[in-house]
Amino acid sequence: MHCPASRRRAGRSSLELADIFREHAGRLPALSDPRARVVRDITACRTAALGGHLHECDTCGHVLASYNSCRNRHCPKCQHLEQARWVEAQRDALLPTEYHHVVFTVPDVLHPIFLADPKPAYKLLFAAAAETLREVALRPKNLGAKIGFSVILHTWTQKLLYHPHLHCIVTGGGLDPDGTRWVATKPRFLFSVRVLATVFRGKLLQKLERALREGVIRSDDRPLLRKAAQKKWVVYSKPPFGGPERVLKYLGRYTHCVAISNSRLVSLEKGQVTFRWRDRAHGNQTKLLRVDAGEFIRRFLLHVLPKGFMRIRHYGLLANPLKRKLIPLCRQLLGGMAAYTDQTTATPPLETWQQLLQRLTGEDVTLCPKCRKGHLVIKQDLPAYQPPSPVSSRARSP
Repeated sequence: MHCPASRRRAGRSSLELADIFREHAGRLPALSDPRARVVRDITACRTAALGGHLHECDTCGHVLASYNSCRNRHCPKCQHLEQARWVEAQRDALLPTEYHHVVFTVPDVLHPIFLADPKPAYKLLFAAAAETLREVALRPKNLGAKIGFSVILHTWTQKLLYHPHLHCIVTGGGLDPDGTRWVATKPRFLFSVRVLATVFRGKLLQKLERALREGVIRSDDRPLLRKAAQKKWVVYSKPPFGGPERVLKYLGRYTHCVAISNSRLVSLEKGQVTFRWRDRAHGNQTKLLRVDAGEFIRRFLLHVLPKGFMRIRHYGLLANPLKRKLIPLCRQLLGGMAAYTDQTTATPPLETWQQLLQRLTGEDVTLCPKCRKGHLVIKQDLPAYQPPSPVSSRARSP
């Protein structure tokens, strides 16, 4: 995938994360390979370092260079198309029912354990949250049914501080144990958050204790588990969505976002980065925060995921091995949505990424930015070159 280098979205800051990396990443100590790769990819993204093409407008002759994208999942410039593709793929699993948003949060006392060995810790976090939702839903006094839910890992706050938590999009009902009846939740209510928090706390602490004891997580912070057990854990549930389409739009915002977008960056001056953040404690007011550039980069790199780790997972009715069979059954029992699914169109054969983006978003990236009538066509390939790396790396992840 490539994109004309001179184009910028309306309202987006001219400052980019790559600019901060180019100027200040060299100040950092040697990074683990995954983090060094993120810095190198974002710095090279849509520059001559990755090669590209020379385009010419077929109407006015305007010439424009475009450079290839890095496609790193942590890059703020490379998630738009992947997000659109993913959202479209989720249409096949939509149900005509309420959907609820549940958030499971890891208390800060456990953060050192997660930072010490993120991959197994995140895996246990997913498992604890999934087991909690499944078991609470199956209790007869709650719902007595098998639900479906998608889970998305985020690890940041608006200030880029470390804050691992899971966003869960949960069906407002499920299949009864016999698979013959749809059991709906009470209107605008899923489960008691107090019950969810209690069950979640027990499951995650039990899993972490075993992982620390058996050496699955490389940390000597087992005393932190006792401190965490004495704390009140936070699980909260937001009001249900207004329908399947709103679920899709919401998922699109959450699934492929990165720790900070370029649009939130305000300035880089005298080694200080200023960026916007939303203060949720005061009515989501937009405020400015200024931090040292080295500290800014350190915070951003806290949120680099372990190599190959899946941050979006599906469970229950939405689990990949089951949904082809269970989703049609659920729709039949719910008595709706056949017309909705018939309206979805199959992906055209041999569709280019430009055609896909236009079909999904309405944006024609081939339209000439000068005359706004002609279209850009490739005239020449531009070879890649390898500039010096902005960072040094070490083999083992921290």
